[in-house]
Amino acid sequence: MARDLSFWKISNKTDMENSSIYAALSDEVYLDNVAEIPMEQIQNDFNEVFKDWESNNQFYEKGEEAFELMLTKQFARTDCHGMTQGNMNKIIDILVTYDCPLYDSVIDVRFE
Repeated sequence: MARDLSFWKISNKTDMENSSIYAALSDEVYLDNVAEIPMEQIQNDFNEVFKDWESNNQFYEKGEEAFELMLTKQFARTDCHGMTQGNMNKIIDILVTYDCPLYDSVIDVRFE
């Protein structure tokens, strides 16, 4: 089963719906109300936390588990396949460090 975990940081209060922010950021649209995130540091954190996984800095795989990492100046998204809850929590923990709470597009909830 695939699962998408998405993250961004709001810089200015907005009336824009989370689903609209998610759609725009997924299309790499730059939004004024969303803060830039430190892409290189986040990439380094993923490489450290998942250092025993096979990786090319975008696709990570270990056994039956895999995820693809999309990073832009304002957005991080992982498309997870066969991931355990524990490993998905590691992803969430990385992004929470940067004040980027999880957004679940399936239920349209941002866990702030």
